[in-house]
Amino acid sequence: MVELLLNTNISFYIGIFVQWGFLMAFLYSLASSINSADKSIVWLSFIMVLSYSSSMFIDMDAITYFDFFLFDIITLFVIILSGFFIKISSVYIYLLFGLGINTSLFFAMYIDNDVMHHYEFWWFWWVYIVGINFTDLTMVLVFFIGKDVLKLTWLEGKLNKVFNKRAY
Repeated sequence: MVELLLNTNISFYIGIFVQWGFLMAFLYSLASSINSADKSIVWLSFIMVLSYSSSMFIDMDAITYFDFFLFDIITLFVIILSGFFIKISSVYIYLLFGLGINTSLFFAMYIDNDVMHHYEFWWFWWVYIVGINFTDLTMVLVFFIGKDVLKLTWLEGKLNKVFNKRAY
């Protein structure tokens, strides 16, 4: 089972499925917002399509976890910058949350493999496998359903109220 999950061919197909999901999310948001003035979801999905499709031009056998970490940092930075120009929505919050988790997991795997030189399977690798795939699929799903499935927007609103009360 471990060899199946860590196989580069399997991860390649999962990556292709996620790329396809973001492409379909972009096309869906583009078609859904034709008569709408708010194009924020279109821009966010376009950023994600560009980010995830850039991996088509990368040799997956030669890339490191640190490279994935850098790609996600750049994507996270672009999405944060886009927050100044678009309407903040639950999709925006989910992208920040998902990319934040992915970035953390990529950096932790970089430390585990390249710094600590752990090459045998242990429990953290399960966290990595499940975490990366869960956040990627959640980000794609939120584009289509547009709902706060994990209650992150609700939690963000509650945290804003708590911190705004303390600021006064």
